Amino acid sequence: MPAAPRHAADAAASYNLDSIETLVYAATHDVLTGLPNRGVLLDRLARELAREDGVDRQVAVLFVDLDNFKLINDSLGHESGDEVLREMSRRIRTCACDGDTVSRFGGDELVVLHPCAGDGSENLLGERILAEMIRPIHVAGREVVVSVSVGVAICSCGAEPAEHLLREADTALYAAKSRGRARIARFSEELREPQLYVDYQPQVDLGTGRLVGVEALARWRHPERGLVSPTEFIPAAEDCGLIGELERQVLRTACSQLARWHQASPASRFTLTVNVSPRQIEAPGFVDELRAILDETGVHPESLCLELAESALVNPDVDMVVALKRIRAMGVYLAIDDFGTQHSSLARLRGLPIEVLKIDRSFIDGLSTEPEDTAIVSSILSLAFAMGKHVIADGVERPEQAAALHGMGCAVAQGYLFGAPVAPEAIVPLLSRPLWQPQALRRVPAAGVLGGELRRRGHRSFIDEFLDHIGAPMGAKTRAVKRTS
Repeated sequence: MPAAPRHAADAAASYNLDSIETLVYAATHDVLTGLPNRGVLLDRLARELAREDGVDRQVAVLFVDLDNFKLINDSLGHESGDEVLREMSRRIRTCACDGDTVSRFGGDELVVLHPCAGDGSENLLGERILAEMIRPIHVAGREVVVSVSVGVAICSCGAEPAEHLLREADTALYAAKSRGRARIARFSEELREPQLYVDYQPQVDLGTGRLVGVEALARWRHPERGLVSPTEFIPAAEDCGLIGELERQVLRTACSQLARWHQASPASRFTLTVNVSPRQIEAPGFVDELRAILDETGVHPESLCLELAESALVNPDVDMVVALKRIRAMGVYLAIDDFGTQHSSLARLRGLPIEVLKIDRSFIDGLSTEPEDTAIVSSILSLAFAMGKHVIADGVERPEQAAALHGMGCAVAQGYLFGAPVAPEAIVPLLSRPLWQPQALRRVPAAGVLGGELRRRGHRSFIDEFLDHIGAPMGAKTRAVKRTS
């Protein structure tokens, strides 16, 4: 057989080379903006920080985030929002210096890696970015003026790991937004003070009294006002576009803490629940960011449960459903908070990858005293069990409430009866002792509606399976339970 013409062979080789280059580019660059992606940034930052060439070098990281980007998406549409992000990327590239790396970190956040010599050039770069972004952008046939906030952190090569420097820049970005946005904030030790921190509330097995999980709860101690209620600062964070930064910090902090707990007590496996908002779930880079946090902290996906308010799932859009399914496919569990307070139909739940329903505390309040609340909780449990959902009762404060829930077949609960939200160092001692004495359940009379039919064997089988799930941790293989009639 005659050999192929040389030009044909060259063309084939060229085609293969082009294909490989295309694949490499796709794996290392963001599709929307064409910028290097998070993986490239982390690699370059780690290599820059590890340089030991005898030269006194410093590395600056600038976190750049659009202010009120949600408003752009809501008012002009996602296509216009994408166009704004592309223009934002183009302008920041023009501001960057030779040797800088501009990367799309996720959502509407860009990160600039800026090697420097401690001459203040990082501040000049930040000022150029602010000035460049304030110029109007023409999109969707109209003129749009946007601003950005910039968080800056800097360190000498070899002084700290890459993730620490990124976290400091992210903290500085949060400070810039909280001070009014459209400005630069530089990380300082003052920002390291725990004004924003995370407490953890125990979740217990009603049958054994043992801790089987914790819920991470954001707390804010204002320098002047003292401790501010989450009912005040969470809505405020949503209104001013800070909820994404807040939730990102809480998620990363809580996962890092879970890893430390598991390291300190390897035999004690329990789950972590973290609240997230619809905006966070729908952010383009959230699923990748979640995967990166799990990889960085070493937390197993099945040890994590993300919790959304029921109102977010009444009419979920297509993007959210797709994101939820991707998250569940990773092994991370999903829960609905405040269940029963909105109008999310069970038919809709059947089409969502939701595993856990948390009964709202407003129904728990009347257990054993209000027949209506008792009937509602009983119905939720029965329907949840029939659908194979796990249930956690929230807001349990009195022994008779725990007795009523246990009588209905509810396996897990949280509330002040078992413990208030506490600092992370207070959790480890709780692992060695029951937080609740199950024998107390036998001393508390249960309401008549809680007996008989509600103690049917099907519920007990579910409890056995559920406790294997949540205590082993969630997602572990459960033992087979033989059902009898």
